[in-house]
Amino acid sequence: MRDASILIVEDDPGAVEAFEHILKAEGYGVRVTLDAESALLEVERAVPAAVLLDLHLPITDGVEFLRRLRATARYANVPVAVVTGDYLVDERVARELEMLGAQIHFKPLWEEDLIRIVRDLLSGT
Repeated sequence: MRDASILIVEDDPGAVEAFEHILKAEGYGVRVTLDAESALLEVERAVPAAVLLDLHLPITDGVEFLRRLRATARYANVPVAVVTGDYLVDERVARELEMLGAQIHFKPLWEEDLIRIVRDLLSGT
């Protein structure tokens, strides 16, 4: 699934640039949105194979994006990895993310980590 489409939902330009560069070099198709509202529109346009999602986004946060994604049957099974720089994720939020089927990973990520995360998402592990 090297040509799989990965949606990056991230408002940090440095993280976007790094993630996009690494994933494109691995042969993945990459789409980027800087906020949750745009990401929901992008998902409607074309369902991605997987999503890399930041928690702290402008206007609508990553948790709300994930709730809305899961509430739509067509997108309910899209694999999602939350990638956050917030090492103190509230326990309630962490439980909800887990219940919504998202993996949680912490920035910064090494190149190998990002590639492994995406491969795991695509393989269902």
